Amino acid sequence: MKIFSRNLFTMLILSIFLLTSCNNNKKSNVGTVKIGCFYLSVDYAPYLIAKYKHWFEDSLGVKGINVEYTQFQTLPTINEAFATGKIDVVFEAEPPAIIGKASGIDITIRDISCSLVQEVLVHQNSTIKTIADLKGKKIALLSGTSSHYGVLKMLKENGIKQNEVQILDMMFSDAKAAFESGQVDAWAAAPPLVEQEEIAGTGRTLPRGDAFINSIMAVRGGFIKNHSDVFVTIDNVFNKAKDWLLLNQDSAIIIVSIQLNVPVDVIKLAWPRHNWKVKLNQKIIDDIQNKADFLKEIGKIQHSVKVKDDLIPFYSK
Repeated sequence: MKIFSRNLFTMLILSIFLLTSCNNNKKSNVGTVKIGCFYLSVDYAPYLIAKYKHWFEDSLGVKGINVEYTQFQTLPTINEAFATGKIDVVFEAEPPAIIGKASGIDITIRDISCSLVQEVLVHQNSTIKTIADLKGKKIALLSGTSSHYGVLKMLKENGIKQNEVQILDMMFSDAKAAFESGQVDAWAAAPPLVEQEEIAGTGRTLPRGDAFINSIMAVRGGFIKNHSDVFVTIDNVFNKAKDWLLLNQDSAIIIVSIQLNVPVDVIKLAWPRHNWKVKLNQKIIDDIQNKADFLKEIGKIQHSVKVKDDLIPFYSK
């Protein structure tokens, strides 16, 4: 009887050990973490710095995890990658995450790089002085983005209806070519594209409104559920880079210049236009919700998204 009890006890301990091991593997058994961004922008600075300094590799490498980087050139390919598990973390503005969530993809917004005010470029010698002067003009922008939302918000605040301007949906390279060749009157762009035109003397910005771009960290829901410890490591590295950036701004500017392959003067001009201290808060959530409502209104999404419940459920304040 004693031998039977001893064997039963041993089997129980072994079962607990195996169950614990399985649960730990569920949390950490990932060979490669796939991190990416949409195009290349100054607002991704914390990510670019961590990447440049190999902080992701250093922190994940001790866990036996590799890091794979991807740069997306179009918005639809980001959500396709999320849906098929080909990407885990993406640094981008908010609309792609909203569109993905509305289409049923398991995406969550987990952190924020910075926020900045939407800029509108006009030609250096243009007679356009304010947003109100855009009535009847051609404006280049990328449809369904924060820039699209920002432009329509500013137009509305200045009493201009959408049908009173001509909005041209263009990717960044096409919009740049159209702007520089005079095919459009204005261009809703983001750094470093804005500053490149300013420094070249080909463009100037109109007085700013209060339309913001929030540069966020979007994460595949399944990745967080199955590898929460790995995500925590990634987020810690990201915030380490944000802290380092604030304490070492000159060095940070140089690194971002190298990563974007643009002159340092361009990054210096863009730098103070970014709020690097911003954290996810109710004001940011409300702004993202406004963009979700906008995307529903213009038909970019078919289903409404409640940002606080659907995209940022961990936020409790």
